[in-house]
Amino acid sequence: MDTKDLIALVGIGLTFLVGLANFLNSLWSNKRTSFVNTVTTSRLKWIDSLRDKVSEFIAVTTRLSDRRPPPGDIAAAELLLQRDTLLHQIVLHLNPHDSEDQRIRGLVDEVRALTDQGIPIKQVSELLDQLRDATADYLKKEWNRVKVESTKGRS
Repeated sequence: MDTKDLIALVGIGLTFLVGLANFLNSLWSNKRTSFVNTVTTSRLKWIDSLRDKVSEFIAVTTRLSDRRPPPGDIAAAELLLQRDTLLHQIVLHLNPHDSEDQRIRGLVDEVRALTDQGIPIKQVSELLDQLRDATADYLKKEWNRVKVESTKGRS
């Protein structure tokens, strides 16, 4: 075997190793990017879902507080069922160990208690504003986390 042949074989071997390393790195990077994209997409759906639930809860609660339905009113019963369903959906979206999540839960529970007692809309409205603002702050924090996670997937 000539020196030229040996150099050619070493070159081919090195090229193969570099290509293999590049291939393995691409596989690892694509797997990580795919995972981050999946998490990001799921978190965005969760954010949208929570936003929808809170806004619908506020709307239903406002309607319940605005009108003083007589006992046995079917429309009021449906609104109460819808409100309570939304309350539980909101609570299930929240982390039971996070203080911001628990603040939102506390506001939702307080609004339910006030509307069940027939408290005037002005007092309930103030709590609904606090709930809206707390949820907006919370969703902004989560949105920022999504942005950070999505940029990690690209690097």
